[in-house]
Amino acid sequence: MNLSSLFPPDAVIVKATTEMWAKPLCLEEEKLIEGAVEKRQREFRAGRHAAHAALDRLNAPSAPLLRGEKRQPLWPTGFLGSITHCRDACVAVCAEKGDIVSLGIDVEPLTPLPEGIARYINTAQEEQFMRRHDSLPGRLIFSAKESLYKCYYPLLQHYFGFHSVSLNIDIPEQRFHFTPTPENHTRFPGSLNFHGSYWVEDDHLYTGCFLTGRLTASP
Repeated sequence: MNLSSLFPPDAVIVKATTEMWAKPLCLEEEKLIEGAVEKRQREFRAGRHAAHAALDRLNAPSAPLLRGEKRQPLWPTGFLGSITHCRDACVAVCAEKGDIVSLGIDVEPLTPLPEGIARYINTAQEEQFMRRHDSLPGRLIFSAKESLYKCYYPLLQHYFGFHSVSLNIDIPEQRFHFTPTPENHTRFPGSLNFHGSYWVEDDHLYTGCFLTGRLTASP
């Protein structure tokens, strides 16, 4: 398994190179970060450059990646994607719409969550699981739920909390699925198949999710 195996072969993953963090974007994209602090500008540039590189490999139309009302990237018609970054890593994944209905990716450093944060992320079941398997990355549950949220948000268009789902992690296969909890008030599309997996590389944890199937209208 490797980073590319988080997604099917028809999805393209690009890790931002060093120069992508500093290289200016087109005027329309640069306008989106006018007045932003340098850290935010670097992260934004890295993410957009990586996304453009992935879209180029998919032969997508060349156009600025602008931003929606909720600050989400606006992908070219017929394509979808997800961008993630932490302090020293940035990755974009893109695919043509079709077999893949939606996708999400997250990257985290291999460091523990800040003290006291895990209780807001982990359900009781997940907390017990992580205690039994303390060799797993401390941010695994957090990262998996971040990528899961990014995967479902374009379809649901609303926020659902960390305690709305509880993860079932298959350590040998490095995969995960989820079960809605009693706290959940979100109707996840039952017609779609969920796929989630994780990968540790160098000093980072990567999690990726994607949905396949056919999205049907709610009754």
